[in-house]
Amino acid sequence: MEYVFLIALGWFIQEFEPFKFLADWIYTRIKPHPVIEYVFGSLECWQCCTFWSALAITWSFEKAVISSFLVFGLQLLHEGWMRRK
Repeated sequence: MEYVFLIALGWFIQEFEPFKFLADWIYTRIKPHPVIEYVFGSLECWQCCTFWSALAITWSFEKAVISSFLVFGLQLLHEGWMRRK
């Protein structure tokens, strides 16, 4: 059940429009730096966002990797399902 919560949280952070608007607003006002670009780039990928949010919440590298791989599997299933239609 914990993995479902972590995956849902990663999706919510990545897809929630007001959060994206706020992140874009902050990004446009910060001086460009490679580290900042990596941080904001990780918010655009569901796998990356799930990994980092799971790592920040659980402090468990194992749970973060497993939840990220589960997201990868869900994306593969979704792409395969969409090709069949």
